[in-house]
Amino acid sequence: MSRELQHAAVVSVRWINLDDKFVRKDDEAMEPAPDAPATPAPPAAPAPAATTAPAGGASAYLELLGNREARSRLFPLHDEVVIGRDRQDALASDQFVCVPLHTISRRHARMRRRGSAWSVEDLHSSNGTFVNAERLLPGTWRELHDGDELALASTQFIFRSLTAPDASAMPTVIRSSLDATQYAPSPLSAPLPAADPRDAPRGELEKSVLKLHAMAQVSIALGAVTDRATLTEKIMNFIFDLFPLAERAFILLRQNERDPPVPVAARRRNGTVEDPGQARLSHTIVAEVLGKKHAILSVDTLADRHFAAQDSIVAQAIRSVMCAPLIVGDEVLGLIQVDSSSDPRAFQEADLELLTGVCAETAVALKNFQLYSDIERLLDGFVRASVQAIEERDPVTAGHSFRVASYAERLATTLDRAADPQLRRIAFTREQLREIRYAALLHDFGKVGVREHVLRKEKKLHHADMRLLEQRFRYARACLECQAYRTLAQRHLDEGWSAGAFRREKERMEAELAEEAVRLDGFLATIRSANEPAVSRTRTLPDLRDIVHYGCHDPDGLPLALLDDQEVAALSIAKGCLTPDERRQIEEHVVDSYAFLVLIPWTRDLAGVPAIAHGHHEKLDGSGYPSGLAGAQISIQTRILTICDIYDALTAGDRPYKKAMPVEQALDLMHEECDAGHIDGRLFQAFVDARAWQARPAG
Repeated sequence: MSRELQHAAVVSVRWINLDDKFVRKDDEAMEPAPDAPATPAPPAAPAPAATTAPAGGASAYLELLGNREARSRLFPLHDEVVIGRDRQDALASDQFVCVPLHTISRRHARMRRRGSAWSVEDLHSSNGTFVNAERLLPGTWRELHDGDELALASTQFIFRSLTAPDASAMPTVIRSSLDATQYAPSPLSAPLPAADPRDAPRGELEKSVLKLHAMAQVSIALGAVTDRATLTEKIMNFIFDLFPLAERAFILLRQNERDPPVPVAARRRNGTVEDPGQARLSHTIVAEVLGKKHAILSVDTLADRHFAAQDSIVAQAIRSVMCAPLIVGDEVLGLIQVDSSSDPRAFQEADLELLTGVCAETAVALKNFQLYSDIERLLDGFVRASVQAIEERDPVTAGHSFRVASYAERLATTLDRAADPQLRRIAFTREQLREIRYAALLHDFGKVGVREHVLRKEKKLHHADMRLLEQRFRYARACLECQAYRTLAQRHLDEGWSAGAFRREKERMEAELAEEAVRLDGFLATIRSANEPAVSRTRTLPDLRDIVHYGCHDPDGLPLALLDDQEVAALSIAKGCLTPDERRQIEEHVVDSYAFLVLIPWTRDLAGVPAIAHGHHEKLDGSGYPSGLAGAQISIQTRILTICDIYDALTAGDRPYKKAMPVEQALDLMHEECDAGHIDGRLFQAFVDARAWQARPAG
């Protein structure tokens, strides 16, 4: 174990759990989050033993990877341990590792020791267990080795064994392992000159070993780089480390295959970083290297007939130079140039060979970045196409998912400036922000399975139902008129009215029919008013009792009801326009979204997307759906998504079933939701302070 790990194993660090995130708590006192009680400090891991650990002691430990704000957390392992989200009362404290994150299953994975070997098993978790990026088949044991990466969803551990390997299996030379991501190359000193001619082969061998060691360091370090900016930084460090006489170095890269390469990094040995855009380069050298796709070396440009007459080389006082292209297959990605203005023999052929090797490693890394970028664009395109498919089913809500994603990203990136000190300690990585964005974009994907007449319902009664009801009222008027004229004719026959008496009776009857028509028109107006959906439950509903009890008969003498029971129930909805059955169908879109998202083989960085999207209708008091989660069971990412989703639903443009709500009115309504314990008040205040809704729409 390295000295740094030995030191970390005995450092006492206390931690608290804030909204499903591990946050370091230094020695000074600090109040824990209101809904997340402090977790006890992890016991210090024992120092590594030179031989097998004593019986009953920890023979290994898990290192939970930290970040810039927090050091890694250590979990000693004793024979067998279960890793999961909730504590297990049936297990002793040293037999359970609690990781209170929503992406972790209640019982996620199990580890056990057999002799000196440790193995891990996935316990049919929702988001998977990975060893060195390979997903485990549930129920199958996988042996672990010191340094293996163990990932539960997107939570990453390093397995560290304290049991020394068998002596017969140990190599002759043992060196400490190299952390390529933190590697800072030390200057390579030239080997001492051989005192005896017989020692010359040994000197050449030492040079070869040094070169091989340097190239191995380059390969390891570049293989761990994940972005182009870090790559160019490391290359610059290696250049001046590998070539002690180099005074300047430049890196030129193409943005795409059709564009010419442009300078992206320029530095001098003294550490001066030059503006790449202002870097002065020899167009002669650049054109030859890119055009002919070969590396060049000029030991002394003044004595080199090929370069001595070139104005660009003379103007920049280049005395010794070497330049090599970055080639992958037939594609030239750029070049690296190293030169000196003072030493005419700063570089030799062996140096060019070394630079060519560095360029080969760099080109592979750059090509990998391009492939990763292509994959990311492919995934992003798939996500956008999926969102487009959802929103085309309901054009009046178009743009909702893109706006919610934009608001969520804005809120997540401003938490470090929030007024609440607990929120300021939360910092999302680039990968976590991408995870939040995808969850926000896809949070309503399950609506693709909701029937269209429910999804696009504008009023409490469907359009066709309202037309049928209006026809029923016309039929009722016709029945009243038919019954009245039939009665008038029968009385005329029975009583033998004169013409004047018949006329007077007819006028009286028509006046009564006109009164009934006015009454029916009033009933219909009341129904139309009741059919309008309400945004809140404070609106007073129209009284429908007179309509329900209105007496009318069809031509056969059977009772004719103006409203049936289902229509009365729909018109009596206090908030919104959905009946209980329709609301159940809409609410099922959350479950359908989750069922769809878990089928996607997300990478470890995006493993939390299904869980974040699944909980966006949960409420802190447990009254939400579909799982009734409460308090700390709802992740900070999901709480962010919930706030942004509610805000956009309230303030989005006019829709057939509601008018757009002014910002201030929407915020007041959301304040009421905070007071009712439905949404996170601290996050909502950060949302208001940051005015996150002013972010440019992501779509």
